[in-house]
Amino acid sequence: MYLLKTNELARDFEVAGGFGILSKLLFDDARGEGECTRDHQIAYNVIATLWISSYHEFTLKRFEDFNLAIIEKAVKVLDYFNKEKVVRIVLLLIDNLKNASEGCHEIMSDIGMINTVIKL
Repeated sequence: MYLLKTNELARDFEVAGGFGILSKLLFDDARGEGECTRDHQIAYNVIATLWISSYHEFTLKRFEDFNLAIIEKAVKVLDYFNKEKVVRIVLLLIDNLKNASEGCHEIMSDIGMINTVIKL
């Protein structure tokens, strides 16, 4: 997670398919669950990694990828945990992505992000 603060390493992570791995950790559609649905610390670390990577412009296309469904899966983690640090890191990720692009806005609108924030 800390290595992604370096632009070169973040780019290598993005190019090597790291977001696919994070997507499966969040929620693996084939199994119906993911590592992040079983352990709040793993959920926190994965979403913190996404939050750090959301500061890089070149990673935003991964957040907009409907096949990866990163935003949807990150918000879905809130259905499993209400630990303060997990909620806080999801909100930090959403805060970064709200300023990102129209694609991210569309996804957040589709999943009803405003209602989720109101509930929180």
